[in-house]
Amino acid sequence: MNKIYILGMGPGNSSYVSPLVMETARTCDILLGGKRNLELVAGFPQEKIEIGGDIPSLLDFIRQRAETKKLGILVSGDPGLFSLLNAIRRSFPLENLEVIPGISSIQYLFAKLRLSWHDCVILSLHGKEEKDLAAIVRDNPKVAIFTDKKNTPAGICHLLLREGIRGKKVVIGENLSYPEEKIRISPLENLNNLQFSELNVLAVLQEELLKKRETSLF
Repeated sequence: MNKIYILGMGPGNSSYVSPLVMETARTCDILLGGKRNLELVAGFPQEKIEIGGDIPSLLDFIRQRAETKKLGILVSGDPGLFSLLNAIRRSFPLENLEVIPGISSIQYLFAKLRLSWHDCVILSLHGKEEKDLAAIVRDNPKVAIFTDKKNTPAGICHLLLREGIRGKKVVIGENLSYPEEKIRISPLENLNNLQFSELNVLAVLQEELLKKRETSLF
């Protein structure tokens, strides 16, 4: 079996993809990834396959093709943060895997806020609920959340307000690293009815961390 490369493609803009990731992608025979990530290698001559949510079929494909081909799996952000890495680790020998990190959207957002994130609780609500969300937000000064079409920023804010959460600022990062990037900062109460781009991440922070920043920004 050939090596399988899991490549972190960063938050979206090609400027944030590392040279090593691009060099490695160029050496692969087949590149697999979501639409946005494949756009970052659109000029590469290799076969490209867009992947969706059918993980078992994807793993079967990797298993078959890795026997004769060198595969590059393009994942958003960093492979170690809510990506395909865990599913691939469970299915293939570790000695056949090579992981090259990228910049996550959470990392990017906190850099924009000039805040450290080593003490941030990071949650993903992609396709699932978090029963303890309100308690986690209440007990931690920094919580970052990957949202989805069902668990939207407005819906999350509404839930937190319903659970009595106060004294928090919410940061919504939309289209991060793209020209249309927007970062909004507001008290929790002001965001529960607004609409946001589907490409977003959310952070709920203790008010004291953002005292000098009241509304939108960059």
